[in-house]
Amino acid sequence: MIFPSIGFHYNCDIRDNGTPRRMWDAYCRHQGRENGGVKYRRPTPAEEMTEHDFHLFIDDGRDDIPMDLPGPNAAWMVDTHLGYDTRKNWAEKFDIVYCAQQDGAEEMSKSGINAHWLPLACHPNVDPSFGELRTSPAYHSITGTAGLRQEYDVVFVGFLNDGADGVGNNRVDYLDTVFGAVDSFWYNTNCFFQEAAIRYLRGRTGFNISIKNDLNMRFFEVMSYGTCLVTNRDVIGWKELGFEEGVHFVGYEGEDEAVGAVQWCLDNPMQRELIARTGHRKVRAEHTYAHRLARICEDMSRSNAQIVDNSGDTLQRSNNNGVDSEVDESWRDVGVEVAASEESEEGVVG
Repeated sequence: MIFPSIGFHYNCDIRDNGTPRRMWDAYCRHQGRENGGVKYRRPTPAEEMTEHDFHLFIDDGRDDIPMDLPGPNAAWMVDTHLGYDTRKNWAEKFDIVYCAQQDGAEEMSKSGINAHWLPLACHPNVDPSFGELRTSPAYHSITGTAGLRQEYDVVFVGFLNDGADGVGNNRVDYLDTVFGAVDSFWYNTNCFFQEAAIRYLRGRTGFNISIKNDLNMRFFEVMSYGTCLVTNRDVIGWKELGFEEGVHFVGYEGEDEAVGAVQWCLDNPMQRELIARTGHRKVRAEHTYAHRLARICEDMSRSNAQIVDNSGDTLQRSNNNGVDSEVDESWRDVGVEVAASEESEEGVVG
């Protein structure tokens, strides 16, 4: 799919490693820049912008910058679970609004905003799998002498929060409990893109604990790497997207069950790798940022005909939105035979 001319708007002064950058890169890789697409540093005066098919704001976490974009326009609100009121005020200035969190889209829709659920995703270019890294010309320079051997029982990459606000999950407690129950672990709070992929690929499991039951970036990224995802099952939205616990990921609720989920993965390497492969195939086939951008373009092209209804539970209209799948069919040798096509239902967690 070739995307139209879009004016991308976000500010990267604080960070340039999240959803906006991934969306811009996905856009460029589908000839968007050749069609007149431009990335604008928010805020940019209207007189300094060129004409586009539409303008797109992607949540950059800069709540302190006033919102003002020319139309037609759309917005993707990523952090409604962390700052809903600010994003609701922004949303009133857009033709179409997307929320990465399902409950955020539902709340905005109830307020009369043309809001839709558009979950986060993965980006194969910066969330690569074992096979993709292994065949990269830069493989040895980026992995060093350690390569991609699975040497850690658990890997976690992300910001640490202690639940001090009384609402969010206490990541510190969860990690302390899980790490204390395994022989080896690795974690980092400031690691992104291929560096994060390398860390997760060196792990037998990729641990995730969302902050406020949000379907976060790591949910999709760990599966994109091809590492077995162990995540809290109380996140909102995975069932509606067709994910199955024990098929695409291993779920838990509470610290004790988190330890049990990780231990099950360590005790059952064949089933663990089958789940990792199945999850990888699903996110690559249906949940990349190119898929999300294609959905936005489809809606914007139809908006004048008012085909996009005001419903917060809107999902993708098709599995791939015209975007080619980027599934890595190669797989690592973990010292056991893992043949997904021949695996029985015994490979599924009960």
